[in-house]
Amino acid sequence: MRKRICKLLSLLLCVAMLAVPTAGASGGGTQNTPQELKMLEGTLSRGTGGLLSVTDGSGEKTIVHLSESTRVVNAQTGAAAELDRVKDGETVRMYVRPAMTLLPPAEAVAVLALCGLSKSTPAPTYQQAVAVDAVDESGITVTTSKGGQMTVSSSAKVMPYQTKNVVTYRDLIPGSWFLTWLDGGAVSRAVLFPYDGLPFTDVAKDYWAYDEILGVTSKGLMRCNETLKFRPTDALTRAEMVQALYHMAGCPMVIQSMPDFTDVQGGGDYINALTWAVGNKLVGGYKDNTFRPDTPVTRQQMAVFLYRWEQHRGGGFKGAWMFLLDYPDRDSISDYAYEGVAWCTTNGILTGRADGTLAPGTTVTRAAAAAMMQRYLSRQASAQSTD
Repeated sequence: MRKRICKLLSLLLCVAMLAVPTAGASGGGTQNTPQELKMLEGTLSRGTGGLLSVTDGSGEKTIVHLSESTRVVNAQTGAAAELDRVKDGETVRMYVRPAMTLLPPAEAVAVLALCGLSKSTPAPTYQQAVAVDAVDESGITVTTSKGGQMTVSSSAKVMPYQTKNVVTYRDLIPGSWFLTWLDGGAVSRAVLFPYDGLPFTDVAKDYWAYDEILGVTSKGLMRCNETLKFRPTDALTRAEMVQALYHMAGCPMVIQSMPDFTDVQGGGDYINALTWAVGNKLVGGYKDNTFRPDTPVTRQQMAVFLYRWEQHRGGGFKGAWMFLLDYPDRDSISDYAYEGVAWCTTNGILTGRADGTLAPGTTVTRAAAAAMMQRYLSRQASAQSTD
């Protein structure tokens, strides 16, 4: 008997140790790793002590635990609801996380509960946005944690959960959880939930460029991957830069012919952006007729890209200008880049480094690129407000 008790205690200890996360597993100190939730639909029943269970169509029962953060929504109106008012035998849909149990029946913790389901209309779907693919005046397209895409048009009704805040489709940022109702394949309504965690698994809240990274990713200029990793220290590539410019322009219709660079004929998710950028003379290729999409962008090249876009919009230096930049390494700035670098430094978009140098030929990281883009957009917004 004593041996059996010891074996059982050993088993429980092993299970408990497996349940403890490894130190640093959250990556960058964040807690918003996309959750793998299971959808559970069936009839609700209450046992002794208010114990909730859901029995699905196959007769399998799951004990459901609620927490202070469990969200309850009326599936017809999108308004916050109370699960206490749901009668035994009514059908509910729950999005749950499995609870650690050794014996049947299965147990789970409810993240979201949908009540008031109707047989005549489909229930809304609950998902998390991990990246913004496009956003403009017509609406927003996001990639969800399941790998699919969802478009919420500007005409869709967007509501907040349990608050009176005014929200729009533009508040659907990486990491957001949301409910959507479909009408004929198009999103007719959406409920956005409070942002209760950090959006990136590799960018901590106190990271120097956190706000800038959040700003450009929520506008679709730069992307996270499917695990909400932004890769802040990776180099920005030429393909990523033209995509950023294209989204900055609002993803206009591409009417130009695809450029004949020899290294882009296989296609890629940047082809539309590249075609548009080449057609508008924002970017060119190399003498060997290549574009080199994976080549890292330097600080001076980044400045040139942004300056060309500014000129395309009708801005930039006007008339004759010439001055020497106050950096000890100014002579290392390439001739083609000097005007763009001068304009970006004058407007606070490109700044010097801690040692006082400009380092124009140094590779720009994705975090630094995000900071430059956000500074440019802030300047653009300020200029428009004073017009």
